[in-house]
Amino acid sequence: MNFLCLLLLTFIPLLLPQPNTPVSFTFAVGKGPKWIAVGDVNHDGRADILVANDDGTVTVLLGNGNGRFTQAPGSPIPAGHMPNDIVIADMNRDGNPDLVIANHQSPYLTILLGDGKGRFYPAPGSPIDVHSYPHPHGIAVADFNGDGLPDVVTDSWGNNQVELLLGDGKGSLHTPGAFFAVGHRPYERLRSADFNHDGHADIVTTNLDDDAVSILLGDGKGGFHPAQGSPFHAGAKPWQIAIDDINRDGNADLVIIPYERDVADASQNRVTVLLGDGRGGFSPMPNPSLPLTGCQGAASVAGGNLRGNDNQDIAVLCAISKTIQIFNQDLDGRFTEHSGTFPGGWGSVAIADLNGDGKDDLIVANNADNTVTVSLSH
Repeated sequence: MNFLCLLLLTFIPLLLPQPNTPVSFTFAVGKGPKWIAVGDVNHDGRADILVANDDGTVTVLLGNGNGRFTQAPGSPIPAGHMPNDIVIADMNRDGNPDLVIANHQSPYLTILLGDGKGRFYPAPGSPIDVHSYPHPHGIAVADFNGDGLPDVVTDSWGNNQVELLLGDGKGSLHTPGAFFAVGHRPYERLRSADFNHDGHADIVTTNLDDDAVSILLGDGKGGFHPAQGSPFHAGAKPWQIAIDDINRDGNADLVIIPYERDVADASQNRVTVLLGDGRGGFSPMPNPSLPLTGCQGAASVAGGNLRGNDNQDIAVLCAISKTIQIFNQDLDGRFTEHSGTFPGGWGSVAIADLNGDGKDDLIVANNADNTVTVSLSH
């Protein structure tokens, strides 16, 4: 039996346990868990899980290194109105990881400062009115102007722009920020990576109304310009995106899923993979057959190496059909699809190595069940 089939059977309680089925654990979190971040927030060398919940909190799950987690003291933590994205970064340069959170349906970003032991407290002036129109959805953190301090970019999707907010090194941001044009309706995700290997952080946005993604190349001084050829076609109604090196060539690639409610027909409900050329350009992956058959409400996408081999895999969480679609890539770049079930809701899926065995593991925020499930790869 294929490894990923066994992995996903852990989500199907009606089936009998199978030999060598990967170990799964489920943990209670806040109400309506949605977005996930993974990092070591208490300096013990073990991966921890941060979960932004619809009830306006963040749950901090401290890892013990073997796939089990316990809530940190004081968790869940107030995190502002409807946290819609979460990033771990050291915003005040004290050596401890902090949290930056986008608050949906409000103009605010929340910054929580960590004590290095798993507790978090509001930064001075948080939540911060960032003048996003009408409100932010996604965030990315990097040093965009080369001053050694972490900065934040977020979307101002009603204006077809992204906003750069420079960090003050004390845990807050200078406002208002600088705005840069992208495509039409950068509605949900924006992410950052060095797409052209110049040592400067760049930005990608999904543009829902253009069927495209915009690539803004950073100059390392707080400025951005569109990459040559940007925007790039990204399938119908792109709204969620993951950055990963899918073909293992050392260049960042993009994995994109559509907002299914707005696509014209079922044939457009599919994963799009754009391969980066290392210069800021992107082109479709040759012959990627990644239809989201049976996936209703594609809500989140992640890339990673679930099998510990030389090939990257893709996972998609489907909110309405209550399924998880996983695409395993073979040596020739072809994908095989497997699916399983989960409790459902508009949560998310993440992939990270949680037990230090060199294989990535699967994390699912079960929005309808107020839990997070961790499935460890073998």
